[in-house]
Amino acid sequence: MASVCQPVEYDEEFNEDVVVSDAVVTMFHDHVASLKRRRDYRKAQLTLRGVAASTDGDADADVAAVTSNELTSAILTSGDDTFEGDGVLRTLNMLLARIDERGYARSTQQIRFHDSFIRACSRVIYRDDWATNRPAIMGANKWKKCPSEILISTPRRFGKTFSIAIFAAALAMSLGLEIVIFSPARRASRKLLERITEFIRLLGFENRILEFNQEQLRIKSLSGKNSLIRSFPSKVRTN
Repeated sequence: MASVCQPVEYDEEFNEDVVVSDAVVTMFHDHVASLKRRRDYRKAQLTLRGVAASTDGDADADVAAVTSNELTSAILTSGDDTFEGDGVLRTLNMLLARIDERGYARSTQQIRFHDSFIRACSRVIYRDDWATNRPAIMGANKWKKCPSEILISTPRRFGKTFSIAIFAAALAMSLGLEIVIFSPARRASRKLLERITEFIRLLGFENRILEFNQEQLRIKSLSGKNSLIRSFPSKVRTN
């Protein structure tokens, strides 16, 4: 049965310019201004400074000292730990949570990314016990699978670069290791290394940066060993 569309009479007194009230528009502009102020504040906090710059008398130095002591004690094996890697994993999770608390709360997808990264790096986190105690470690952490390779494919602006930078910074601070990252272009590789450095500073560990240039970042991890992060451009080819 065909339906008949009835014509709608136009109200000559209707004002097309009035879509929302002035109060709502004012609230929106206030919110935009607040976001801009917050952005400028965070940008000032994360501005890269020289590694050799002294932190004596700076309030950030006290924050860094407290954070370092707290997390250094966390990495030590406690009475409840079965394996040495338990302390490393606990410290890694504490660092990720601290980044959440300091203005970079991870999305649900980014948390899933990091969970996959942790399982892929489990053989490094538990390197002294993984070969002989893998089933026990997986059972204790409720891991069903621990693949050595992770593939993530998402649209642009989905948080992949930030996810890698956050995880690399937290992992490098948790134990001494070497991380190599390849990006599709030189600008992207340099920017990624800068992001990692920013998150290390956000955690309060600028005083642990030993070397920083366009291709590598060397830091003193909480375990006392040095970590090296390298970021290189690469060309992707398909046959």
